[in-house]
Amino acid sequence: MGALAILIPELDLVISLVGSVSSSFLALIFPPILQIITFHTEGLSPLVTIKNAAISLIGLIGFITGTYIAIEKIIERNGLKSTEACSSFMVQ
Repeated sequence: MGALAILIPELDLVISLVGSVSSSFLALIFPPILQIITFHTEGLSPLVTIKNAAISLIGLIGFITGTYIAIEKIIERNGLKSTEACSSFMVQ
């Protein structure tokens, strides 16, 4: 883990990006869809289908929002570094 922190100085941003993608999918999007696919032949009630669709929709919104914010922060922090590098180069 120490080597990753040295190789990737923006590890906190990478972790937030990976977390927003994988956690949303594994916890909220995939299980309800899997239940619908698995038990569709047994006749799921409309209430269960609506519940699963709502959970998946919440997960999708979290996935999109979290991924957008994480990418935006990565771009913002890299933009600040570029600006600082340019200004320090001009001063010298």
